[in-house]
Amino acid sequence: MNEKEILEQAYMEARKIVSENRWEEFDAVIRRDVDFLIEKIEGNKSIVSALATSLVKKISDPGQDIRLHRTDFKNGYSARVLDTKFTTPFFKNYFPKYANKESAFLTLATRERIRWNGNEGKKLKIRNKKLKESFLNIFEQVEVGNADPKEYLRYLFSKLKELSSRDDLIFQSAREQITNLGILNINLIIEMLKKHFTEKLSSRLPVIAIYSIYEILIPNSKRYENKKLLPLQVHTSSDKHGFGDIEIYGDNDEPFEVVEIKHNIPIDKYLIFDIVKKTEHTKINRYYILTTFHIDKWIEILREYKINVA
Repeated sequence: MNEKEILEQAYMEARKIVSENRWEEFDAVIRRDVDFLIEKIEGNKSIVSALATSLVKKISDPGQDIRLHRTDFKNGYSARVLDTKFTTPFFKNYFPKYANKESAFLTLATRERIRWNGNEGKKLKIRNKKLKESFLNIFEQVEVGNADPKEYLRYLFSKLKELSSRDDLIFQSAREQITNLGILNINLIIEMLKKHFTEKLSSRLPVIAIYSIYEILIPNSKRYENKKLLPLQVHTSSDKHGFGDIEIYGDNDEPFEVVEIKHNIPIDKYLIFDIVKKTEHTKINRYYILTTFHIDKWIEILREYKINVA
């Protein structure tokens, strides 16, 4: 079979496994490592796609060491070409939520010249140590332990199918609720938020709303690739530390993007001065100051400080 046929057959078998609830037929080691990859897929979809590509290569070419995923390795192959041509289009068709835009081999974790073995693989830029261990263990099981790559691929697709089915149920439920409420457009969302913000003790709500948007953006936006969203801090002046209400950090463990959010408080020159003072020794790519206060009352202050108000 060619690569496309391997992917299609594994998917058809995965559908049967999910519908018949046949999880116990898989070895515990397979379930352990693949389950953890699926558990962390929201922020690591490239890892999952790269694994699928590697397994397909092993099935189509059993003599290929799939830990050698680059042509500049001796006896290596181009996993990126295979992924771009077959795996990524396949994921877009069957698992669109977890598909990469172009290829899984464009992220720092997958594109570096590092062999995916137990020794050199420790250098992989995967923050979660257990995730890295599970990823590398699969390659060791296949290449050293002679595990069947077909079994890994079938189980991987079964878990993806199960996960996608749950997503579909949530989406369908949301559609039904929207139908009952009427068309949910951006204007309606803004009105709902405004009403929500008028409730007592609502000063934290704007921060939570923007933070929730970032939780969706960061795993799915190229701008935030390899970036991390810090947990929300205690919302009191005495306990609050850092550069703002919401902080995104880069690979160098320095702030990349910061958001300061005020509720019914105007942005004046004193607030701007405090922020400039707080960040003067730190290079931040973007710093947003947001407020629910009416913009017309402070727009001239922002222009005075040459701050973008568009």
